[in-house]
Amino acid sequence: MGEFDSDLEAIKRHYLERFLPTSPWASLINHQPYLYQRQRQRRLRETLLACGFGAAERLRDLKALDIGCGAGGNLAWLADLGADPANLTGIDLLEPRVDVARARFKGIRFLAGDIVETDVGGPYDLVMVLAVLTSVVNPAFKRRIMDKALSLLKRPGGILFVYDVITPRPVPGTPDYQCLTFDELDAYVAPHALRYFRRDLLKPRLANRLVPRYGVGVAEMVQALGVFNIDGAFAYART
Repeated sequence: MGEFDSDLEAIKRHYLERFLPTSPWASLINHQPYLYQRQRQRRLRETLLACGFGAAERLRDLKALDIGCGAGGNLAWLADLGADPANLTGIDLLEPRVDVARARFKGIRFLAGDIVETDVGGPYDLVMVLAVLTSVVNPAFKRRIMDKALSLLKRPGGILFVYDVITPRPVPGTPDYQCLTFDELDAYVAPHALRYFRRDLLKPRLANRLVPRYGVGVAEMVQALGVFNIDGAFAYART
């Protein structure tokens, strides 16, 4: 038995039995996921530009890893930007999701397994940890995941790109879900400093009202105000 086997089984049950069967993220035709995905892509593109990957030649050579890659959409979008699919790797705990990713994006390498125990190669220019840590309620497991993510980055100049629901103070969670705090995430990444895009996503109910009625452009303008947003935050750090 591994140190985190019970945590891994609980995460698998949560996603396979409760989250995925009813998730709006089953398709980007749904309004809220479409709006959120556009913002994720915007922040990732801004991060790549800020970190010196604005030239097509540099982007083509980008080596990237997506931890918790799901069906592979984030890596496919990097390939659309110009990254060589042969340099892209995704890993996910759920084998059915990895099977979907492999069928959809054949040029990208996808692995099924626990990131802490799996050899994913490296080092990487970019490691993404998107909407992963809130599903890990054991702080020791979260730290191991982040330690592994940081260890896989090139030094100097590697980019850690993170998204999750992050709050200024602790918020009560559930057996399956626990928000992060900024202090907690900062501690996982220390001594590297994170640059945050705080409260960056519109409330789901409002997104689902505005996008079909007024279009995604209007929804993005309201989202940019930050007044009606959730505590979802993107962030990046350099090694």
